[in-house]
Amino acid sequence: MKNIRVAVAGCGTVGAQFIRILRQRRAALLQKTGLRFDLVAAADAAPEKKPLTGPPFFTDVHRMLRETEVDILVELIGGLQPAYSLVKTALSQGKSVVTANKALLSEHGEELMNLAAEKRVYLGFEASVGGAIPIIKTVRESFVGTSIKRMLAILNGTTNYILSRMSLEGMEFAHALEKARKQGYAEANPALDLCGVDTAHKLGILIRYLFHKIISWREIPVEGIEQLSQLDIVYARELGYRVKLLALADTRSGVLDARVHPALLPANHLLALVEDVYNAIYLEGDLIGRSLLFGEGAGGKAAASAVVADVVEIGLKLRQGGFASLRWPENKVLSLMDSADSLSRCYLRFTAVDRPGVLASIAQILGQNNISIASVIQKQENPRQAVPIVMLTHQASEKSFRQALKSIDALKAIRQPTVRLRLVE
Repeated sequence: MKNIRVAVAGCGTVGAQFIRILRQRRAALLQKTGLRFDLVAAADAAPEKKPLTGPPFFTDVHRMLRETEVDILVELIGGLQPAYSLVKTALSQGKSVVTANKALLSEHGEELMNLAAEKRVYLGFEASVGGAIPIIKTVRESFVGTSIKRMLAILNGTTNYILSRMSLEGMEFAHALEKARKQGYAEANPALDLCGVDTAHKLGILIRYLFHKIISWREIPVEGIEQLSQLDIVYARELGYRVKLLALADTRSGVLDARVHPALLPANHLLALVEDVYNAIYLEGDLIGRSLLFGEGAGGKAAASAVVADVVEIGLKLRQGGFASLRWPENKVLSLMDSADSLSRCYLRFTAVDRPGVLASIAQILGQNNISIASVIQKQENPRQAVPIVMLTHQASEKSFRQALKSIDALKAIRQPTVRLRLVE
């Protein structure tokens, strides 16, 4: 029998849920693992977040670490500071760490992983990607023998909830965002979710284990969903597609094509059926063929479940003694694709004055940039006002689309910037 001493830094939504689970299921965890997980301290900068009953509470996380004997530190503060200095200090002192902090890992992950290995302790971060989905453990262990070639994923519950409300209930973006806030699925300032940066943080972490490539999230081209309107959702549905914010990583061309952007998926694609706050990760590999992992991606319970799993796994390793961890050397051969060379089909929505010759001018510019048109929709007729013109194109390079749209948006007949969404099959 061994007691595992756990301290929690950050008593917000996830932290409070983790503390609750550890208390309520202590006996069940003892029965399953033979270990007692003792919560020995909790800390949060906000005194009002102190648990009603429990261990000593600190408003200074570093003081908690100095004054408490800890086997596993659970960091649920979020952001870069004081999370980075706290985690680094704990690892340096030979304490294992569990974190849900994707921003921290995307900025300092490699440094912290190397420090953990050097000190022969463990760094768990399953909750940083995919909520309740055990994607990190699956890729590191269950799929360790396969070569992953492609990944498509929905990794942000907030944006998926918004897009689901726009698609299923016909809401405009602003209304769907407000409903997400009321349901507790969107933060007071959801900018990192809406602009795609949160998804890019998670994609950068996954790429490390899917393709053994170390890249910064800043190297990943990112687009968010702020520019989408109900028009795009409706036209996409009529064309047989659904709109999702996707994280994509593909090595089938011999280089790593990594990006985050809203995309049109065929309505019968597995990811197109993922609604509300759920996340899903679709993988293609040489041994596994195609695989889909699905689960709740937002909310305190989902993240706390993954934190508990990491704490238990590390606790079992500490009981066994010694140190064992898989090595993940970087793939120096695989290079990151220049975003300008990325190829895709696209959905284009122009807002143009309804008069003869406008469509011909648009088509001419597309043709000059080696972009061919697959289909055109223009339902409305109103010579006095601008109307939407929707096109689906054949495959062309990112560079070609950028050049073409710059010229098209400069036309006097174009009244608003063109909306472009990529098609992903």
